[in-house]
Amino acid sequence: MERLVLDAGPLIALVSRQDRYHELAQSGFTQIPKAFGEIITPLPIVFEVYKFVSRRESIQAAQFLLTTLQTNTVIQTISPTDFQEIYELSIRSPQWRGSLEDASVLVVAKQMQAKVWTIDYRDLGFFEDIGFWHP
Repeated sequence: MERLVLDAGPLIALVSRQDRYHELAQSGFTQIPKAFGEIITPLPIVFEVYKFVSRRESIQAAQFLLTTLQTNTVIQTISPTDFQEIYELSIRSPQWRGSLEDASVLVVAKQMQAKVWTIDYRDLGFFEDIGFWHP
């Protein structure tokens, strides 16, 4: 079964009509069910997206997105072992400018042997051993 890990960018673009990637996000989310058997959202991404959307769009948009994620994706929690991997990834790559949320996407993708869907490749593209999905 093919798996896909969602980063924040496509989720934000899906609910933000002003986002320049809004149409790409809409198109991508219609393609996902045909291409993947399991969609995974790391819990730190859920928190990041909820905060961003509630502040930039509305609480209603954030709640809609939260319900959509809860219903249609596997929310992957972060265990102490996962956090250790996130920590080590961040510490051993001081030139990397990604966030801990980004690191959670990388760790979950590696564990699940999944591709990643992101919009901003600056942060995640730093790591060449990650497979990306492009709708």
